[in-house]
Amino acid sequence: MNIRFSAPALIFFFIGGMMYISLNATAGEFQGSITSESRFFPVAPLYPEQHGHNLSLSLQGKYRHDWPSRNEYIVFSPFLRLDQHDNLRTHADIRELYWHKSASKWELRLGLCKVFWGVTESQHLVDIINQTDAVEGLSSTPKLGQLMLNFSWIQDWGTFDFYVMPMFRERTFTGRRGRFRTPVPISDNETHYESSAREWHTDFAIRYSHYFGNWDVGVSHFSGTSRSPRYLAHIFGIAISSDSPWANLTGGRIDSPLIRLLSSIPTARLIPYYDQIEQTGIDLQYILGEWTLKLEAIHRSGQERTYTAATGGIEHTFYSVFNSPIDVTAILEYMWDSRGSHALTPMQNDFFFGTRIAFNDVQSTSIVSGTIVDAATGSTAFGIEASRRIGSDWKASIEARIFANIPSNDILTTIHKDDYIQAKLTWYF
Repeated sequence: MNIRFSAPALIFFFIGGMMYISLNATAGEFQGSITSESRFFPVAPLYPEQHGHNLSLSLQGKYRHDWPSRNEYIVFSPFLRLDQHDNLRTHADIRELYWHKSASKWELRLGLCKVFWGVTESQHLVDIINQTDAVEGLSSTPKLGQLMLNFSWIQDWGTFDFYVMPMFRERTFTGRRGRFRTPVPISDNETHYESSAREWHTDFAIRYSHYFGNWDVGVSHFSGTSRSPRYLAHIFGIAISSDSPWANLTGGRIDSPLIRLLSSIPTARLIPYYDQIEQTGIDLQYILGEWTLKLEAIHRSGQERTYTAATGGIEHTFYSVFNSPIDVTAILEYMWDSRGSHALTPMQNDFFFGTRIAFNDVQSTSIVSGTIVDAATGSTAFGIEASRRIGSDWKASIEARIFANIPSNDILTTIHKDDYIQAKLTWYF
């Protein structure tokens, strides 16, 4: 369901749309940005088709029109990415396109929306409404717009959010030439679903949220199509069935004989398979002065097994370090998943150590770093991001990711040679 055209067509439609909005934005507010991105990979790729140094360009726009007398507004936020080497990373998306209506005790949104749930830093277990735009990078932060009706019932004792989602959006995947790819290419043109309605299965969700003193509490339930697929081997026109013990080709099976066999066959593919799931989640945050306690936990059925996962930790902020404007926050979290090596994520028995440094200057300078260490194997993933505004219209940022001690049966083994340094320059208009 993702929009993909040729690069010239994408440029034409996006720039034409932005010009139309900007010329007709007198009754509303229009903002946009253009970001140039350069990635340098210091290590030769694991697969010969993959590229080394890579350039890309992204364009983001946001238009909002208000009707204050009616307590209504509309939002339109398109996105475009043009990539030098990976044609699957060249894509366009409507991140948001919705109508919003509010009253004293309720709010209503209808259209393509983005919703975020969660409190922890290392991963967001309860955040399940929007699909991940995985071609954007290793972070799960970029999301595709989700078609929905969202009704919020607001009371003094808490807020209930109800979601009806009539259309599912498939995850985006890197192509054969892109970095961060799987050992066997993924074919998203042959996606399989547990539901006979396929992407038109209607999903439902409900969430209760409220503040109790120093506590920030959220309890949610989701029923519908999983945003995280399993993968079915597809070889010589035949796909393994979803109930096969070899259907989930992740986790400890990433270095299996079947994966090695598929990797040697040029026509072999992995087919995404989306199960029907039930997921109940809770997110808690407790703030006491300089200390913050955080927890996210889920219990999910579907995907051929029922499991529980949790991420919890503590943060401590040191304000005005050495009598300067700088604030430093230290973060420690632990990630656990009852599926162990069969989890669809590498974070199933891992520690996260991180810091956030806010310089609190007019340039909004900040540095964020984090290290994830597997408690069983010692495999390590390190990341750092730094950003600073230049004048009123520009922002520069640099990012790096490094992987070390990755065993062959770890999910991260497919990207263990994908260390990179990335530089971005953004112009806001």
